[in-house]
Amino acid sequence: MNALNGSLCALVLDDEKSGRDMVGYFIRENASELFGQIYYATDIAEANQIIEEHLPDVVFLDIQLKGELGFSLSSKLSTSSQIVVISAYPEYALQAIKMEVVDYLLKPIGESDFLQLKQKIQKRIQQFHLSTGTTDNGKSSLVIRESGMNVVVPFQDIEYVEAAGAYSKIITGQKEHLISKTLKVLSPSLPNHFVRVHRSFLVPVNQIATFKSSQLCLKNGKQIALSKTGKKVLQSSYGIG
Repeated sequence: MNALNGSLCALVLDDEKSGRDMVGYFIRENASELFGQIYYATDIAEANQIIEEHLPDVVFLDIQLKGELGFSLSSKLSTSSQIVVISAYPEYALQAIKMEVVDYLLKPIGESDFLQLKQKIQKRIQQFHLSTGTTDNGKSSLVIRESGMNVVVPFQDIEYVEAAGAYSKIITGQKEHLISKTLKVLSPSLPNHFVRVHRSFLVPVNQIATFKSSQLCLKNGKQIALSKTGKKVLQSSYGIG
């Protein structure tokens, strides 16, 4: 099986070992780049303890648990946590919809089901970070060294980032910051909605006003070169274009 090397934490709640093993297998085989930890629970009490200790990002939830309903743990979850229902019973679908679950899958699930689910999870994560301006680790600002001082630059203030040799220029509505990091080094410190649209530019998706085949225009009027790879990222990850 593939080693887990992602940043997300998963909780698998199922009172049957076969159900837990099935979800764990699919995570390791098809989403090892997303998840770093998987925790397993057989009942609500055990699941609540894991939630309090580890704050899972995604909960894979069976519903009927030997006299308990899996839905009862939802009040313990963070607003950023995603719920995926995997059940043998279709009659709880309406309740699941009201809870805005990521997906409602009927057992037994296959690889194609999980791959489609993976895309939905990624999209939800991107939408959450876009709406909150946070990175995967919850940070909302970039701290840079400038003129001997630590300067806090909120992600939501950044209009774009431009390569400048061994440096990068961070452009906000107020000023321009020059830091001694390349775009490649800086990129992991930025939220997922910052897209490398060109080898010389990183752009927040919410700053894009319009774009065509080889150029995009930001809301501030700045014209940015758009590479073929950058366009594909916009299309595949955000449905743009």
